[in-house]
Amino acid sequence: MLKFTVTPVVKIVLVLVVCMGITFGCSSEDPVDRPEVSLDTDGDGILDEEETANGTNKNNACDPVQVSGYTGYDSTNSVWLGSDCDKDGITNGDELSANTDPYVDQITDTDGDGIVNSVEIANGTDENNPCDPQQEAGYTGYNPLSTLWSTADCDADGVLNGDEFSAATDPYADDTVYAIAEFLPTLSELLLFKGDVADLEFNNTVHEYELATPLYTDYSYKLRSIALPKDATMSYDGEGLLIFPDNTIITKTFYYLNDERNPSAGRKIIETRLLIKKNGFWEMGNYIWNAAQDEAFLSSDGPIVPVSWIDQNGANRNVEYQVPIMTNCIQCHNVNGNSLPIGPKARNLNFVSNSQNSLQNFIDKGILVGAPNLSEIEKLPVWSDLAFSVSDRARAYMDVNCAHCHQPGGFHDSSGGVRPDFRFETLFADTNINDYKADIVNRINTDPAFGPSMPLVGVTVIHAEGVSLIEDYIDSLD
Repeated sequence: MLKFTVTPVVKIVLVLVVCMGITFGCSSEDPVDRPEVSLDTDGDGILDEEETANGTNKNNACDPVQVSGYTGYDSTNSVWLGSDCDKDGITNGDELSANTDPYVDQITDTDGDGIVNSVEIANGTDENNPCDPQQEAGYTGYNPLSTLWSTADCDADGVLNGDEFSAATDPYADDTVYAIAEFLPTLSELLLFKGDVADLEFNNTVHEYELATPLYTDYSYKLRSIALPKDATMSYDGEGLLIFPDNTIITKTFYYLNDERNPSAGRKIIETRLLIKKNGFWEMGNYIWNAAQDEAFLSSDGPIVPVSWIDQNGANRNVEYQVPIMTNCIQCHNVNGNSLPIGPKARNLNFVSNSQNSLQNFIDKGILVGAPNLSEIEKLPVWSDLAFSVSDRARAYMDVNCAHCHQPGGFHDSSGGVRPDFRFETLFADTNINDYKADIVNRINTDPAFGPSMPLVGVTVIHAEGVSLIEDYIDSLD
């Protein structure tokens, strides 16, 4: 048997080992029963184990989404501090420092009405509608750079907010301007145009239109418009003339481009003719533009105005433009003793120019009622469009340039004996065109200065292109 000698030092070590062994083996706290440390990795105030159980992201301080006023977050957690839970571009930490709510977007204003989304949601208004809530006149809290705001019309006056802002008018006040249906001394007083009258820019209650086949007037350009009184509409009445309410103003402004190849080179405005409907009857007046081209004045004169311009081919052109006197106007517009408009017939409006159909434009604006689908309305042929037959083009040309006189009840009353009727809707057999072929050719070739030309009024220069068309048509009848 081996014997060990235990030194005092060894005794001490053994005692410690025994004691530690007793401690480890006999402890009442088993490692399995110790409590685990609870973690909130993202600092949103919800423990990781709870987020895992709920299916939310324990590493995303903004998941789950919290409502305004929530304060359960850990303001010392770096993940939470660096997050932006209300997505307003400001971190939670910066919002905490600024004493704002990190769960409320206090910056974003989607519709540009000057009220942030969070306030709109709280108030029950639409954060995507710049006109909700409604504002009083004079309100300026909006954001004019907002696309939603600038393309809305908060005062429902037909002018977009952005356009009102540019024009320095109130986008929250209906400041619609209606033309004055009176023959006042100057054209600008009628409020047909906005801004400088010489710009010929119509007010939004004045509606421009174009005709498929227009009247020839010494190669001049024409700007046409119809102005209706407030809340009034035109009515469809078949393919002929529209029905207009009282206080309608129909205008036609005659002008020449200085250089037809370059419209920006300026223009010379000659006259603006008006028809105003009063108590069921049409009254006529004319405004002649001054030399300064900054105003037109009501006048019964018929001056000759020399005009020079460069045409599309680069040729220099000249004309002694003759402004018609009132007697001439009455001759053309009078049918059975009543004066009537000539141009704005449904069939002559039913065509596309500059990507817009004038008739459809009236319908879309809600100022023409009772019209069927455009496909059901006859279209007057465009006299210069070779896609139409010579016969159709010539009949359209004569309808616009000649039929106001050559029709039943016109200045050359076709109902009085055998006389020509040049209305487009008249059947060829009833027009007497075949019987008057020689006379028609003679009339269109007559110099306006030396006899009864056709058209009769507003012409000092023969329309070469129109003459050629009519001659081709007459030849086709042989």
